[in-house]
Amino acid sequence: MWAQRSSRDCRATFEPISVLMMPRMLSPLSSQIDHARRSVLLVRASELEVIVVRGSDRISWLNGLLTCNLAAAAPGQAIYGLAVQQKGRIVCDVTVLVEEDRVLLVVPASIRAELETSFDHYLVMEDAEFSHVPYAVWHAHGPRARDLVAAARGASGASAAEIDPTGLGGAILAAPSEDEAKAFEALSTAVQQAGGLVGDDAGWEALRIEQGVPRFSRDFDGTTYPQEATLERRAVSFDKGCYLGQEVVCMLEMRGRVKRKLAPLVLANDGAPEPPAKGTEVFDAAGNKVGEITSSAPSPTRDAHVAFAMLKASAVAPDAAVKVAGRDARIYSGSAEK
Repeated sequence: MWAQRSSRDCRATFEPISVLMMPRMLSPLSSQIDHARRSVLLVRASELEVIVVRGSDRISWLNGLLTCNLAAAAPGQAIYGLAVQQKGRIVCDVTVLVEEDRVLLVVPASIRAELETSFDHYLVMEDAEFSHVPYAVWHAHGPRARDLVAAARGASGASAAEIDPTGLGGAILAAPSEDEAKAFEALSTAVQQAGGLVGDDAGWEALRIEQGVPRFSRDFDGTTYPQEATLERRAVSFDKGCYLGQEVVCMLEMRGRVKRKLAPLVLANDGAPEPPAKGTEVFDAAGNKVGEITSSAPSPTRDAHVAFAMLKASAVAPDAAVKVAGRDARIYSGSAEK
């Protein structure tokens, strides 16, 4: 729960948009990664829900609650940010789709109800209204992801914008449930025309860890500060006006000190059949425990296992050697260049 923050007289209400499950077309992991790197990989984001915000004050109100600068986003653009508590810890990450007459907040389904309750404390008399309509959400990854934006916008009622978490190119796409089949057909056609592939969550998991992209509820949660999750450059604007939790987030940035940091690891290709499980302990070269694995996956690009680990900040350095369940590993730059 967030502490109360004073606000100018305002009133707004909001309702979540749930996300429907979509049958997934499974493909070999290596093929999914390859298509994400050379064309496009489309993945259904079944763990996400959407909150739609309308009204003339929607941008200014949200800008006081999120770390990203919505005022700088034009209609048709997407921006990534965080909702944080007053004490600076992350509530969840948020992808914001800005449209002419509304804003779509794409958030983890697991935290959506808590986020609504928290937001409700800061709604007094904002000029805003909200709708509750089930949506489906997809992510597209790769240099041809932009092709799917046009295809999605051509489907009735669909919203889409480019946003690139991996550095390979990317987009987020959303359609109301009544138009889901039509939107998926349009997206599938665009994927085929681009020489891409429809993938699954296993493909996204491997790709994101290869590319150093943390995931909410796996690598960071409500106990984590933005700087601990290494999200301050991607998700936080240090130039915008005040927002909830700004004082702590900015103080951590200016002091440059956190006790722990999320780090991407690549493990030695030693023939181990499975990547390390979440919670597996990580030790430094001297044998001291320095953290734990938060997520892991096989990496077709590296022909090895890759992982994220939350480590003591003092242990995080480029190419630093660590041990994971007796296996050699090192911290890497967060990209999958060999």
